[in-house]
Amino acid sequence: MQRSTSTLKRDKIAPLFKQITEALGLDEQALILSALGIRAAESPARARKLPLAIDMRASTGQRMVLTWHPILELSEADVWQQIADAALEYHPVYDAVIPRLSCVFCVLAGRDVLVRAVRLCWALGLDLPTRYVALEQHIGHKFREKLSVAEIVAEAARVEAEEGPLVWARGDALRRHVGEEAAADYLRRLALALAA
Repeated sequence: MQRSTSTLKRDKIAPLFKQITEALGLDEQALILSALGIRAAESPARARKLPLAIDMRASTGQRMVLTWHPILELSEADVWQQIADAALEYHPVYDAVIPRLSCVFCVLAGRDVLVRAVRLCWALGLDLPTRYVALEQHIGHKFREKLSVAEIVAEAARVEAEEGPLVWARGDALRRHVGEEAAADYLRRLALALAA
């Protein structure tokens, strides 16, 4: 899945480096700092990353691109504590107990996360699960070798029948990671910051 990460995420910023360099119109090499929010605990490959490194692929005679991983050594709880402490906004998908903001049906996600993603689609009125099932049937291949989207959707329907529709509230991710008191304080401070 390195290919997915590089072609759909990291490589999309490369043209921006060129635009920045051209817009600056400098007579000397520009220095660009590119920050990526990855953590060493997320994978063995990420654990081998350096906190700061020269991006040799993106660097040219006109620019030197440094890649900085500011949260590389932080735990997931540390990240959420920093979000709470600084009252930083975060994507609401995390409140719905989706652990990563990535593709809706990521081939690297666990079955429970995929089931929750289907339920989130239903809660938001998105027809992606139906479209993916139809696509699987059309091409004659499963989502993963031993798991189809149809199976994921069936499991989501079973869970939905038992538990009812998926519900979540702003701050649920913080409640899970740093506690109710920190979440309440975060929501209060965020509301004040947005009102200012």
